[in-house]
Amino acid sequence: METVDIFPVYRQEGELYVATQAFRLYQGYPDEEGEDFEERLERYLEYVELEGEANPGFLGEVHFQGTTVYEWKYTGQRLSEAEVLQVVDLLQDNQQVFLSGNDPDTALSFTYDRFHERKYIQLMADEGRFLVFINGGFSAEIGLMETEWEITSGDIIDNRLEREIMRRIRAHNP
Repeated sequence: METVDIFPVYRQEGELYVATQAFRLYQGYPDEEGEDFEERLERYLEYVELEGEANPGFLGEVHFQGTTVYEWKYTGQRLSEAEVLQVVDLLQDNQQVFLSGNDPDTALSFTYDRFHERKYIQLMADEGRFLVFINGGFSAEIGLMETEWEITSGDIIDNRLEREIMRRIRAHNP
């Protein structure tokens, strides 16, 4: 991926500007070697003055929702999901986060970051149960017991991760 400039989106409340949970993404400004610093600065300021879609280098926006479990949505067409995940990873670097893509077909695959440790989670639906794979290895089986989903074998030792997995399973099977 080329260099991407990330700008937080602010909204004005009276005389204050308050950060939202959105970021605008732009193609990185081309830094041409050999130009005078003042010239480059002036061109850069002209470049960033054009906001949003008015800027020819506009790549879209990433919007975050939630407080401890972050879901995101990318609006734009110029970046692949893998490129957007790199941006999200950068923005969420040191926080506990659950990352999933925009595609509803991938809602059962996500990454979980906590304490600088990344886990790749894959939930596989299999005849009234879900198999949970963490970093490619089997971790647990979750089955529907009367009206609630429960772990029927294996273990998920992180309670926050277990709650997120259960939330995704319930959303997938209302």
